[in-house]
Amino acid sequence: MRIRKIDLYVFKEVLSPFLGGIFFLAFLFLMFQFLKLAEFFIIHGVPLHQLFKIVEYMVITFLPLGLPIAMLVGVLVAFSRFSSDSEIVAMKASGMSLWRISVPVFALSFGVAAFALMLSLNWAPWAETALRRQLIRIGNAKFSSAIQAGTFTSGFLNLLLYTEKVNNRAGKMEKVFIFDERDPKHPLTVISKTGEIIRVQEGDDEVGGAIVQLQNGSIHQSLTESDEYNKVNFGTYQIYVDLTKGNSDLAFKPKMFLLDELLAKRNRAVNPSFDRNQFDTEIWRRISILFMPIFFVLMGMGFGVVRTRGSRMGVFMIALITMGIYWQLQVSCIWCGEHGTIPAWLALELPNLGIGCVGLWAFRRANW
Repeated sequence: MRIRKIDLYVFKEVLSPFLGGIFFLAFLFLMFQFLKLAEFFIIHGVPLHQLFKIVEYMVITFLPLGLPIAMLVGVLVAFSRFSSDSEIVAMKASGMSLWRISVPVFALSFGVAAFALMLSLNWAPWAETALRRQLIRIGNAKFSSAIQAGTFTSGFLNLLLYTEKVNNRAGKMEKVFIFDERDPKHPLTVISKTGEIIRVQEGDDEVGGAIVQLQNGSIHQSLTESDEYNKVNFGTYQIYVDLTKGNSDLAFKPKMFLLDELLAKRNRAVNPSFDRNQFDTEIWRRISILFMPIFFVLMGMGFGVVRTRGSRMGVFMIALITMGIYWQLQVSCIWCGEHGTIPAWLALELPNLGIGCVGLWAFRRANW
């Protein structure tokens, strides 16, 4: 009964800083995105509910890596306090080894590992895709604000636009120049005295496209095949821009596929020597998340017991440095896996093996 109470006590002492670590790391991650979020809200006038969606998607994409790091923070904080208060000595004096003390901690790490794996396999890719789509919707809904007077503006599906005067709120323009290269073989140059942008709504939050309506101008076309030059004057000329086409680019990034889609794409790879390496590397990158919390427990207990005077800020510094080193190793190993230098399964397990060796060394050092 006494041992069960100790297990519950250790579990609670690790759980509290673990949850705190999740909130702290998520807040730190969002701080790097603060300027972008502020720009959406202040400059582009994005509604709060859309900003909350963006934050939600960002946090979900962060959690597969954030949960293991938060696990490291929780173990470091708890065992540093145990050691500084001599509670580790008391537990060992009662006959409990460090391995026995770690049982509830490993139980928590297994749960965290399973949850992180589910996030990594399907939820994080779904959130990554939803985030990109949401950013495209925001950009489409507010794209007219990007047009500046006296500046060439590109990015509207092979349209290059210039205007001398613009009213972004009303979408009105004066003295407009457009180079239309949507048909590369027959590009057009359009010049008009006035113009306006009319948005085409598909739903409450989405913009399906936009009509660039020009008045009192001319269309110029040079045909290179026949050395001809055509000019057509017009009273009103409309260019429809389908802004939803930008979403199709999302399908070409392996990290944005759900697991079933990723496996199907791998089996239908056009270039097996390179594409399959990419897909295999992405699959093993997601699976490697499973072992991170377990190895971080070893490291956290080892360094936590030895560092008897560590402050909480010092603990967070260790966690952030560990996350930085792990991330740099993973990026290098991903490159090796994608280019076939190292088999994908081995490349993505090398960072875990490195963390595991350091953690086992620290744990054995603390297990006196």
